[in-house]
Amino acid sequence: MSLAVLLVPLIGALFTIIARQKPLQIFWATASTIVTLVLARFLLDDAGFSVLWIPGFNSYFELNPQGAASILVLIAAVVMVPTVGWASSKVTERTGGFLFLLLLMQAGLNGLFLAKDLVVYYIFWEATLIPSIFMLGMWGGAQRRAAATKYLIYAVAGSFVMLVSILAIKPLSDAVSYRFADLIAATPNLPLSTQFWLFAGFALAFAVKLPMFPLHSWLIDFHEQNHPSGAADVAGTLYKVGGFGFFAWALPLLPDAARAAAPLMMFLCAFTAVYAAWLATSQTHLKRMMAYASLSHMGIIGVGIFGLHISGLNGAMFLLAAQMLSTGGLFLISGMLYERRKTFDIDAYGGLAKSAPALAALTLFILFTSIGVPGLANFPGEFMSLMGAFQTQPVLAVFATLSVIAAGVYGVNLYQRLYQGEQREAVEDANEGEWTVLLPILIGILWLGIAPNGALRQIDVQSQLAVPSVSVAGTTPLPDPPPMMGEGMVANKGGEE
Repeated sequence: MSLAVLLVPLIGALFTIIARQKPLQIFWATASTIVTLVLARFLLDDAGFSVLWIPGFNSYFELNPQGAASILVLIAAVVMVPTVGWASSKVTERTGGFLFLLLLMQAGLNGLFLAKDLVVYYIFWEATLIPSIFMLGMWGGAQRRAAATKYLIYAVAGSFVMLVSILAIKPLSDAVSYRFADLIAATPNLPLSTQFWLFAGFALAFAVKLPMFPLHSWLIDFHEQNHPSGAADVAGTLYKVGGFGFFAWALPLLPDAARAAAPLMMFLCAFTAVYAAWLATSQTHLKRMMAYASLSHMGIIGVGIFGLHISGLNGAMFLLAAQMLSTGGLFLISGMLYERRKTFDIDAYGGLAKSAPALAALTLFILFTSIGVPGLANFPGEFMSLMGAFQTQPVLAVFATLSVIAAGVYGVNLYQRLYQGEQREAVEDANEGEWTVLLPILIGILWLGIAPNGALRQIDVQSQLAVPSVSVAGTTPLPDPPPMMGEGMVANKGGEE
């Protein structure tokens, strides 16, 4: 099943790009995303896939869905179905090529979440960069080339430093292979100085893709210049995977360095959350406002991770999944609004609720999710991320909480500017196609918001691998996780086997 959720979108992408007629391209793209969603639903019962890939390098093509990966792959699949449907009708130029890139992005993300070999993880990390760059560079706005160049510089610089750390970590630790199971048995015993430099290499790449201050500026231009439909922005939202990199690799493999760097990293993440939320309140460009709001969420995810507490780790990964739904839904709505007014200038709107009450209600529901209203998807992750941070760094946690207050300000303010007040021009209300596009996202929001326990249980299995890092928080020692990440895996405490 793990291999299938990787191959199905790849095969679908191949059939989409070789199909000559647009209806056939749409059929293959839509069918592959639906099949991937069905397969992702059954990932929890899968034992994974592992085969020796590069014998001389001791690299394995190993995939395993246990832990946060199963939830992230499932939520990404939920979001990708409506995104492909929306792009099929709104991307009118070279539609097949755009859908091809969306499917490549999904395949790359699935591989990135499921990979349990560091070399394979890096390959998927780099592979997902390609479709996002092409979607921006070929279908973006007037300043797309500058935005793509800026994004590429940040991404390549971070990835190069991470590659150095990847190449060094196995020989320095004398690990048997690049498999996670073999690395975690060896790397926690490295000296602090060695761990620190390795951690720095990973941290630079992950900070770019979290993203976090001061390596965040590419994100705003990226979203502003992407295709006005919002479909490429949704793919970019799914690609904010730096937090997952810290959670799945850097913290469990390099626990001493993670503890040493945690106060600084948590400060930067807390600052990112508050700084971005504050800037979001003053934006007049709709997609720039949503980009800053998304950046603020990423800051809270970072706060949860670097609180080094089990509840914060669980909450951070839950929020990562939830914001795929809420932020992705908002970007799709931005495309729907653009269809009506042909502008992203928020000041050009106003009073739309009079002629489009259903669209107003849909927007308000997803905005409530984004700002963390209880009962909806974002709330459990935000609450647990901040609660975990309070256990270790209460001052920084209080500071980060200011972003939640600011989120309420910019969320309510945005709704008022778009839908309330005097109506300048009547617009069409949400049609059947738009309801169909948003329905999977609405269902996902309610599922995570009302019944978060199932997802949190899955995430907790992987969070326990970070026990060396979170043990300093004074938590009760957790039992060793089941051997689902590969044979020989151990959950170290303080570097002891």
